[in-house]
Amino acid sequence: MDIFSLIKTKSIEKNSCQFLKFLEYFYETYLIGYDMKSWNYYNNIEHITNNASESLNNSLNKLFPMKPNFYELINKLKEQEHLSYYDYQMKIKGIWRMKKK
Repeated sequence: MDIFSLIKTKSIEKNSCQFLKFLEYFYETYLIGYDMKSWNYYNNIEHITNNASESLNNSLNKLFPMKPNFYELINKLKEQEHLSYYDYQMKIKGIWRMKKK
């Protein structure tokens, strides 16, 4: 018996109607159509947290406090690409630039 079925059985035994509603919602929202193996990050050394995506989101929000038009978006993204490449080249040479706070 899998863990979901075990929890559902225990909830039915204890007559936990509210929890059963939540369990049904959880099952339909997160378990149908998803591979549960992809939930487990044990031994995954590439991305243990979502810090990289949160960091990108934070920097984009600072870069674009308001929704830009198409040309502003392209120009800012090109500028960021150039700065990233420049930082990368400097780090390869052993020159580290301190970030401004």
